[in-house]
Amino acid sequence: MPEMPEPQPLPPPPPTPPAPAPMIEPEAPTPPPVAVPQGDADAVKVKKRRTKRQEQQQLSSGTNALRIPLNTGTASKGPSSGLNIPK
Repeated sequence: MPEMPEPQPLPPPPPTPPAPAPMIEPEAPTPPPVAVPQGDADAVKVKKRRTKRQEQQQLSSGTNALRIPLNTGTASKGPSSGLNIPK
């Protein structure tokens, strides 16, 4: 097996350019404080905390509130048709 010659060393990397000088900003005077109007329109509304029972009642009434009760015809005279049509 022939011997392989040693690889050439890598040349040194080129020098990095120097970083640009930071921009010098003239110091501007700070603006005077501005008064913020205090009114009810900007006030944060805090909701009253609900009990667990109230939360459960609201959750259970979500879809049930949209249901229409079925007329079974027990209070009316005549046969029950099973349709939700009052006479």
